[in-house]
Amino acid sequence: MGWRAGPDLNPLQANSEGDRRWLAALIWPEQTDRAERLDRALDVVAAYPPRLEAGDLLVDLPELLADAPSDATLVVFHSAVAAYLDREQRGRFTDVMHSLTSTRDVRWVSSEAPGVIPGADIDPSPHGRFILAHDRVPVAVTGPHGHSLLWLS
Repeated sequence: MGWRAGPDLNPLQANSEGDRRWLAALIWPEQTDRAERLDRALDVVAAYPPRLEAGDLLVDLPELLADAPSDATLVVFHSAVAAYLDREQRGRFTDVMHSLTSTRDVRWVSSEAPGVIPGADIDPSPHGRFILAHDRVPVAVTGPHGHSLLWLS
């Protein structure tokens, strides 16, 4: 398995029963398929834990990526994260990612609602879909909880 790491303001641990219960509580009761996927995903993460650092992606991401092996192709993936940043912070995040992709072999994969990532926008009809983009180029339309994927031609 390759090098895996990520920053989070409040990193949760897949092997913590309290953290697992908190994540399960965020799923609507009737969405049993999502609850089952979450359990399976948490089991995998608990068995193969990534490096999780308490940190702010606007500040700490470049330093964290600097710790990666020099021959690694780095993939920065986020889903429904940038929506929690205000407009100025989104611009700063885009600048951080542009700097990373222009100075090292970094791939930026985002799955966000329309209008969240500057330059990675299309009409994702039907309503409620996210845009999966690679280096700000839309490549697919997805369900917001990862339950569907429609590749763009």
